[in-house]
Amino acid sequence: MKEFKINLSKGEVLYTGSYICTLSKTAASTPEPISLEAAAEKLAEELIMQQAMNREHQRQQDIAANQFRQAQKDIKLLQAENKRYRNALEFYADDTTYTNEFEDCPPAIDMDWGAVAKIALEGAAE
Repeated sequence: MKEFKINLSKGEVLYTGSYICTLSKTAASTPEPISLEAAAEKLAEELIMQQAMNREHQRQQDIAANQFRQAQKDIKLLQAENKRYRNALEFYADDTTYTNEFEDCPPAIDMDWGAVAKIALEGAAE
C-alpha cells in the first residue's frame, strides 16, 4: 500500500500506509498510532471543513464579482454624466455662443462670456 502524509488544517499530520495510521498533533511531534476508523473520521472532518471553506471562498468571489460589475455600471453612468457636463461647459465656453443674435435672449447663466466654463474645462474651477 502506498504511504501518505496528510497535513490537516488544525496543524495535525496524518500518516497512512500498510493499514497502519498514525497521527501527530504537530508536524514536529512523534506520531501516535490510531485506528482506521479514527483516521477515516479525521479525513471526513477535514473534507467537511474544506468544503465549507470552498463554499465561503466561492461566496466571497461572487460578492466581489457583483461589486465589480456594479462598479463598472457606476463608472459608465458617471462617464455619461461627465460627458453631458463637459458638452455644456464647451457650449458655454465657445465664443460663438455669445454673438449679437443672442443679445436679446441671454442664456440662463450669468453673462461672463464663458469665462467660468473655460476655467472649469481647464480643471481650475472651484
